[in-house]
Amino acid sequence: MIKPVLDRQCSIGVIGSLPVISDELHAEPLLDLPFVTVVSPSHPLGAKRGAVPSASLKKQVQLVLTDRSTLTQGRDFGVLSPSTWRLADLGAKLAFLRAGLGWGHMPLHMVQADLAKGTLVKIRFEGVAREMVMSMKAVFRKDAPPGPAGRAFIEQLGKCASISPRERS
Repeated sequence: MIKPVLDRQCSIGVIGSLPVISDELHAEPLLDLPFVTVVSPSHPLGAKRGAVPSASLKKQVQLVLTDRSTLTQGRDFGVLSPSTWRLADLGAKLAFLRAGLGWGHMPLHMVQADLAKGTLVKIRFEGVAREMVMSMKAVFRKDAPPGPAGRAFIEQLGKCASISPRERS
């Protein structure tokens, strides 16, 4: 979240989707998070094989994670369909995807088990040949850089990001 950092409600934030960061902030890379596009196998796009034409994607509801602040108002990131349902929580988005209520982009680690069980299927769409990634960053105000504890926190975030989920357990 970036707004609480700008508003001085917190010292450090973690962001991923903002292509432009305020001049008041400094950003440090943490990790590149792989994303996949998924849908329920019961959804009309779930039965498609090969790359899905963009015209087919545009005919279906895209489930989109929305920013609760006004910082990105009027701007879309990764939105390909004119028909969207906006959700403010990744858990809710995952539940809607599982229920077959639309298609959407999700962090790979959040849907790996669903993909393995077949409760979600990965779809590819025309014109995108490579995997999607979101570059996650730690941000803080330039006029209030983190002290030793904040620096240690950012360093720990970077270390945790490089550890696989299996290694954490």
